[in-house]
Amino acid sequence: MSMQIIPYDIKPTKLIPNSPRPLLLYKGCFLRNGKVDLTLAFDIFKANGWDTQWVTTYGHYQRSHYHSTTHEAMVVVSGPGKIRWGTADFGGDPQEHTYGDSSEDGALYYDVNPGDIFVIPAGVAHKSYDPSAPSPDPISLTGGGAHKVASDDPRRFVKELDVSGFTMMGAYPRGMSWEWSEGGAHVGRFESVWNVPTPDLDPFFGATGGINEYWNSESTQ
Repeated sequence: MSMQIIPYDIKPTKLIPNSPRPLLLYKGCFLRNGKVDLTLAFDIFKANGWDTQWVTTYGHYQRSHYHSTTHEAMVVVSGPGKIRWGTADFGGDPQEHTYGDSSEDGALYYDVNPGDIFVIPAGVAHKSYDPSAPSPDPISLTGGGAHKVASDDPRRFVKELDVSGFTMMGAYPRGMSWEWSEGGAHVGRFESVWNVPTPDLDPFFGATGGINEYWNSESTQ
């Protein structure tokens, strides 16, 4: 499969480990007739050893967070939306920490569109939001506490979802599950986050391309 891959090198901050591995963006994935095919995304992730755990529609706000024990793949299935990368939130006011100048220096802001896949190294901070959303908070469409698709037939469940607004699907290497860490949680021990092993297969490309090229030992030293 041939497409544009954009790597982003996001350095550690005082509060966020981020990663020596680059954040990867794959453009134009899973599109059929201008829309993302949820079943195709589910199947390719699964075939490459990454399991879908949630489909979520985003609201006005989200706290900046990162995952310290697993890498993550997110595909935008409807949009547009916005993601801020690499920095921590300060304070508890959602209006201020999302739209005000309340993050550390060096934040990367990205306007996302359907078909964008982000392959996120453990430790890279992110927050996803849609200023035009009707709800302030994210809404999981798949239940399971956003740790699994709450259905005996998750593939069919995902296939039948009616998505709108800014919605993404999230997948993780098989056997892994996400936890939520905010800025400062790993100060003094960033290396424990950086040492999360690289999966054997890229969530989209499989055995060649993607993380096999950009996250190999030479490129991350």
